[in-house]
Amino acid sequence: MNEIKKIRTAANIGLYGSLLLCLATVAEHYLDKYVWAREITTNEYTRRLFLMVGLVIAVVDIAMALFAMRKQTPRLRQMDTVEEKLTGYRRLVGMIYYTSLVVVLIVSAIIVITHENTMIMLLLLLFVTLVLNYPNMYKMKADMGLLDDEMAELFGSDYIRDKGEGSSSENTNAGQ
Repeated sequence: MNEIKKIRTAANIGLYGSLLLCLATVAEHYLDKYVWAREITTNEYTRRLFLMVGLVIAVVDIAMALFAMRKQTPRLRQMDTVEEKLTGYRRLVGMIYYTSLVVVLIVSAIIVITHENTMIMLLLLLFVTLVLNYPNMYKMKADMGLLDDEMAELFGSDYIRDKGEGSSSENTNAGQ
């Protein structure tokens, strides 16, 4: 249960921190003419350099998150105990969400400095990637390859058993 709380904490900090940074960045980008008396100005070289750095960092983070989930989930399924699976999944979720939060912070700073609205699309894409990878209990079951009994042990009455899983195993045994 402690590992599940750590998984949820890492995912919530990363997701909601990224959401707040995204909203603050978009609000600052569109309201800076009305709120601030003075703007941050950069020369063309610095602006382009920041754009390239922001683009590369955002794309690498998205690719890292997607590839890490794709590569690590088969390894998690092959582990022996539920505790090992939960520990590995906690490390994976923590790595993805904390790294993405730092990348969102960097891209937000680049947007504030350069005033480029094209980077807002990447910022929102980073956030959508975090939303799609959010570890709810059913995604955790699929990612770690847990059985209904293990899920019921971990989540108690919150977990709703799959009706088809028990009947398919009974049908397989009846056919033999």
